[in-house]
Amino acid sequence: MRVSPSRAQAEAWDFVLEAMGIAHRVGLTEEGWAVLVPPALVATALAALDAHDREASEEPVREPQAPDHGPSFVGLAAALTIAAFFWVSGPRNGADAGGWFRVGSGVAGPIVHGQWWRAVTALTLHSDFIHVTGNAVAFLVFLSALGRWLGGGLAIFATLLAGAAGNLLTAYVYGSPHDVVGASTATFAALGLLGGLQFVRRYTARTVGRLKRAFLGIAASLGLFAMLGVGERTDMLAHATGLGFGLGFGLLWGRLVRRPVKQPGQIICLIATVAVVAGAWMLAFRH
Repeated sequence: MRVSPSRAQAEAWDFVLEAMGIAHRVGLTEEGWAVLVPPALVATALAALDAHDREASEEPVREPQAPDHGPSFVGLAAALTIAAFFWVSGPRNGADAGGWFRVGSGVAGPIVHGQWWRAVTALTLHSDFIHVTGNAVAFLVFLSALGRWLGGGLAIFATLLAGAAGNLLTAYVYGSPHDVVGASTATFAALGLLGGLQFVRRYTARTVGRLKRAFLGIAASLGLFAMLGVGERTDMLAHATGLGFGLGFGLLWGRLVRRPVKQPGQIICLIATVAVVAGAWMLAFRH
């Protein structure tokens, strides 16, 4: 039925026919290595080998590359911002001479009774030097990576929204006695955004096992959450809500938006981020 000077080629045909359950044998002839089948099975065997040849000649489907806006300084900018806030406000157990913690910490009672801005202002306050340093490092890693993917302006705006949403939900779950400060909710939101975007990128590729590979992105986020977001002195619920909203935002953005946001849009997102934080602090001190 087929002849080849290459024994390896003949063995490849032999493997295909064996897998299809088609009776055959391979033998050495004067023309080369031949694949022999009964006359009644020639058409079936040829169809099987032709299909294999077409499949082998097709270009394999590859996962699309993640968008890359180039090096991003948004993580560094966020880290410096929370460090500056800490230098001005001081630690939570200090004198609080400026009243930053009195009016801006994420106390659940006032939040659920209308002071929603505390969900934003609490992201900029920290308990002590170790607290702010840990979140600054997390911003340098997670937010910088997200900035390469989405662009700096969109990355910081999405992180702020997801982090604030996490603080709001935490306040409604815990109730009045709970008080939270720190950018941890936002850092885990950035991690969740990366996991959601990775899921969509891998799932949209028409490849075998795409769902399993897509879940690897979320699994990686959950693994980092287990290592960094769980502990005796951590607010695990706030971390989890930040991660959850980040995952949700990442899935929605990856599914609904196909084109990168260009520079004007990035600038608008950056201005909106500054406006939300500044506006929240203005409301905090006014009330």
